[in-house]
Amino acid sequence: MLSQTSFKAKMNYIWRIGATGFSFASFGLGGIAIATVVAPCVSLTARDQATRQRRAQQVIRTSFKGFTEMMVKLGIMTYSVDGLEKLQQSRQELVIANHPTLIDVVVLIGLMQQANCVVKQSLWSNPFTRGPVQSAGYILNAGSNQFIHDCVTRLQQHEAASLIIFPEGTRTQKHEQINQFQRGAANIAIRANVPIRPVLIRCTPTTLTKNEKWYHVPAQPFHIEIKVLDAIHISEVLSDLTVSPKNVRILNQYLHHFFKQELSK
Repeated sequence: MLSQTSFKAKMNYIWRIGATGFSFASFGLGGIAIATVVAPCVSLTARDQATRQRRAQQVIRTSFKGFTEMMVKLGIMTYSVDGLEKLQQSRQELVIANHPTLIDVVVLIGLMQQANCVVKQSLWSNPFTRGPVQSAGYILNAGSNQFIHDCVTRLQQHEAASLIIFPEGTRTQKHEQINQFQRGAANIAIRANVPIRPVLIRCTPTTLTKNEKWYHVPAQPFHIEIKVLDAIHISEVLSDLTVSPKNVRILNQYLHHFFKQELSK
């Protein structure tokens, strides 16, 4: 027969499975609401595309912040941020982060005043996320030179919002620290010649990793720890700022080593 403590732990576990399912269902319904109601209203109240995208990004930011706080109040997770002011004041920077969980980008966007974001094809065409990401003018990563060009153009616009990108390209596997970095982020940083803002993300215990089902919740609420570091300037890494495969490779290797070293502390 279960002890009272074991019974409470079991009920809490069942509650968190249900609460997690409710949270993701709410996220999907919220995406549909933004696409069918909010985005058309924004389009009617703003004539130029830049204003429409900026307002759509603010709606998404508020929604993502609310989603994160909802998961906290439901007892699914907790989170902490070290260096929040650096993230909130970030402008015209390439914000790069490791990618341990499914909700990393949701938490990050909810913390920033405004942010552009790179999204993969599956999110661009998903009926639950297509409306929000397209109305906000997020950048499609189709693995082409056009993607690099779009990112650089966006970062070089006057008073542009920072751009979030995950150099790993996908979430880490369960119990892994970090994947190899793809070269897109380094390529963009050199071409745009903007500061790189590293953001370290840790999730304890691990959950929502690559190929892990949403209902495989950990035995206890998970905690996401975010640490925003000082910006890295390209000139601190490269003496020659010429755009070349060699310099892209050097910067990419530097960033991967930097993240690996910081995460191991």
